[in-house]
Amino acid sequence: MRSYILLATVLLALHGYGQRFFFENLGVQQGLPASKVYAMIEDEAGKIWIGDEAGISRFDGITVRAFGTKDGVAPNGARALHIDGSGRLWAGHLGGGITLLDGAGSLRTVRPGNACTSDITGITEDARGAIWLSTFGQGAIRIADVDAEGRAEAVYFGEPEGIQARLTGIFSLKDGSLLAVDASGRLVRLTENGERFEPYPVNGLPEVQRVTTLYEDTKGRLWVGTFSGGVFRHDPATGKTTSFDITNGLPENFVFSLGEDADGRIWVGTWEGGIARVQEDGIRIFNTGNGLHGNSIRCMLRDREGNMLIGTNENGLDIFKGERFITFTDADGLVDPQVWAVMQDRQGRIWFGTNGGISIHDPSERSTARVKNLTMQQGDLTSNQIRSLVQDRKGNVWIGTENGGLFEFDPRTFRFRYDLEISGSIPENKVTALALGPEGELWVGTINGLIRYVPGNLPTVYGTTEGLAGMHVVSAYCDTKGAVWVGSTLRGITRIEQGIATPVSIGRSFTATCFVMDKEGRTWVGTEGQGVFVLQNDKVVAEYTTADGLLSNSIRSLNIDKEGQVWLGSNRGLNTFQAGSGRSIAFTERSGYTGIESKPNATCVASDGALWFGTANGATRISTSRASEQLPPPLVAINGLRVNMEERPMDEDLSLDHSERSIRITYGSVSLSDPAAVQYRYKLDGLESDWQPPTTGTDINYPALPPGSYTFQVKAMNRSGIWSDPPAEFSFTILPPWYRSWWFYTSVAGLIAIGLFSYIKVRERQLRMRNAVLERKVTERTAEVVAQSAEIAGQKVRIEELLLNILPKEISEELKEKGKATARRHEHVTVMFTDMKGFTRVAERMTPEELVNELDECFIQFDSIIGRYGIEKIKTIGDSYMCAAGVPSPDPHHAWKSALAALEVRSLMERWKREREAAGKVPWTLRIGLHSGPVVAGVVGKRKFAYDIWGDAVNTASRMESSGVTGEVNISGATHALIKDRFECEHRGEVEAKNKGLIDMYFVRRIRPAYSADAAGTLPNEAFLREIGSAVHHQELA
Repeated sequence: MRSYILLATVLLALHGYGQRFFFENLGVQQGLPASKVYAMIEDEAGKIWIGDEAGISRFDGITVRAFGTKDGVAPNGARALHIDGSGRLWAGHLGGGITLLDGAGSLRTVRPGNACTSDITGITEDARGAIWLSTFGQGAIRIADVDAEGRAEAVYFGEPEGIQARLTGIFSLKDGSLLAVDASGRLVRLTENGERFEPYPVNGLPEVQRVTTLYEDTKGRLWVGTFSGGVFRHDPATGKTTSFDITNGLPENFVFSLGEDADGRIWVGTWEGGIARVQEDGIRIFNTGNGLHGNSIRCMLRDREGNMLIGTNENGLDIFKGERFITFTDADGLVDPQVWAVMQDRQGRIWFGTNGGISIHDPSERSTARVKNLTMQQGDLTSNQIRSLVQDRKGNVWIGTENGGLFEFDPRTFRFRYDLEISGSIPENKVTALALGPEGELWVGTINGLIRYVPGNLPTVYGTTEGLAGMHVVSAYCDTKGAVWVGSTLRGITRIEQGIATPVSIGRSFTATCFVMDKEGRTWVGTEGQGVFVLQNDKVVAEYTTADGLLSNSIRSLNIDKEGQVWLGSNRGLNTFQAGSGRSIAFTERSGYTGIESKPNATCVASDGALWFGTANGATRISTSRASEQLPPPLVAINGLRVNMEERPMDEDLSLDHSERSIRITYGSVSLSDPAAVQYRYKLDGLESDWQPPTTGTDINYPALPPGSYTFQVKAMNRSGIWSDPPAEFSFTILPPWYRSWWFYTSVAGLIAIGLFSYIKVRERQLRMRNAVLERKVTERTAEVVAQSAEIAGQKVRIEELLLNILPKEISEELKEKGKATARRHEHVTVMFTDMKGFTRVAERMTPEELVNELDECFIQFDSIIGRYGIEKIKTIGDSYMCAAGVPSPDPHHAWKSALAALEVRSLMERWKREREAAGKVPWTLRIGLHSGPVVAGVVGKRKFAYDIWGDAVNTASRMESSGVTGEVNISGATHALIKDRFECEHRGEVEAKNKGLIDMYFVRRIRPAYSADAAGTLPNEAFLREIGSAVHHQELA
């Protein structure tokens, strides 16, 4: 009972089935000026010229360019087009205008004698090269020649010449006959003398039939379209006439246009009935129900690639590119356009797994119910998101889903079975791959390993410990030899034979998305982002990427047809590799592969040899027998030139100024079959020696070319991999600036030669004169050099003396020898500081010059005193004076000498004080401080050398000065210990010193009498001087 209910539910979901052919439409949204297309013609470059309701336009397969009155085109729509034997384009307009495009590319309006004001309905050329126009009101017009101003030598033919004024068309036959059709549907022919027209009866054509159009096919048969009787085919060789109308397959008897495809089949364009294609096995109808965009057909044209161009009355231009691709979408009964899985069962039905469930297409069903849908909402499925379909040996279909696990479906009973044994082994119920093994087992890919399952047995799980390359499985495939190939995310591939998994390493990390084995036993591996690898004996023997013609490196599905061609579905279209040639053919949306994005592993080979691919917009059936059709080599042309960003005519052997160095060249090729698949290679001879890599770009910029001669070459490759030959070329020259021209170089070379000769002669004369002068000057200069040497020697002595005034001799010698002086530690040194008390107050009463002079006089006396005792002057800072004994050479009497010098300085300052007071000046008073201890002495820096000392002894000596009393010599306990045997001192006790705390201090009163030369105890006697090693006599001290 349940099976009958389920069957009834399925039958309620029946949909009508249809097939949709691919007609690419070019309408106003794609740039066509008007949707009513009157006429079409192809020029020598393969570009399509279109006469429409708005005028003239040109289509190059990518863009439409409209031409208007400002371009030289006559006003109003263009009803007729013709290219004459000279390659000139003629256009006849509504209202009688005539436009001519000459070989130079310029458009102009033609004035044929008397004004033509009637619609031009047709244009052709007779055997003598004259142009004939049919008009709807002024009969026929013959034009022999057109001058540069557009004036034409024209002859009008009307009633007196046997032709009506209102004509609907004019035609030329291969035998030279010129035929015209008038508004009454009568056929007339130009007589042999070319002076008038006569009736032209067609054997077997009823006189009551009104002729609308004519076409002579490649076999020489004349096809006659009529207003209400369909189309008649007359064979002049046999005299037989055959009719085609609604009684034998024509959709409509009003025939408006005729054409012929590359296979010799005649296309009959009707008014409101679409197109009937007459072929050997019958008539095929194309209309809006199976892909055509309009049912009223005004004109048809076959281009050089075999595409059929169809001009409609109000739906623009349709381009039919063959029956290779037939698409099934939701409009044709699919439950959802996203097709993720495709399979053909044993009954020949095609199964489509989508995001909305499953659609089953039965080609054998002739009723309107040819598609059955199974969905979760109907209770048929555990999930609508179908990802894989496989039929086992028993005929049951296994269905893998995105989130509903794996289940089994019996198409004979329409029963589903959910197998808990395997479903429990599938993480998150997500099936990522599904394949049927050589023994009928199922291989189920998951996000966490691979499952081998034989119905009725427990499943076996493969992971990395079992040899799987990676745990996240994305693809599974059983080849013709029985090996199972498994692809894992970023982990490459695994091959399983007789249950043993072996990772196959090719030396790189990649994701294997799909597999197929070709007839040579090689395994093709599609990858995500790395193209296709071809493996043989686990080695990569070939590799294909976008550089080899692939539309994308992200390969989603692989299959092989019965002819051995490998098909690759990617996210950007479809490629096929022809067996044995290695040449790829690309198919994009404009080829008819309208789904564009192929879904992962959504492909199968049908029993009739057709391939099916699931895409993001339905499923596409591919007739593989037509895939090997090769297009003719593309016609490549150089379309434009810009020099320094400005348009420039491409004159032959163009010469450019040296400042015109920025060159942009545009080029292109017309391929209506698939413009997006066209690739180009180019090179600029004179700059580049090799062809540049293939590109889809159609322009190249050379921003700064040097002067030279160049030839730009470009060639194009169509989707069949065929390159144009020979390449298109354009030559030009960039002239050098005048200062780099040959005549300039010649002139300069001549001037240089003359100048060099003159220079040599003048130079010889000058040299003779200078030799005499030099001989005289040598003597003079020798004397000068001797004098300068003496002066340099004197300056050297003065420099050394000056250096000794700045630095100690030892330090000066070290600097001259080594370029630097090393700082040294001296353990026994006495440092003396002096400072003027009240200096600021005194300075305020003096000018700067007076102040400096008095300080200079004072410090000169200080320098003299310490110099006598061999004490080293360190520096002066303002009114402070600093010196040290025991540096830079050790001195055992450093303390005695410092004390003697301090007493002399004190005596000097007392005398100056009395003199200033007597002169009424503010007296200067002095504090003197001494301390003994270790210091570090040396020169620092590289500029303005100065000898200095550092250490705590220096700081303490400064505190002795600042803690002292004016007119006194204040010493530390350390210094007192060194001089107490020779000097009388007064103990001050411990005195607080800034930042030093309490320091034991003494005042030096005088030299002890036994060592003094005067009663005041200021000057040492001779014995004391000899003891300290001083050669200075005590009288000099006095």
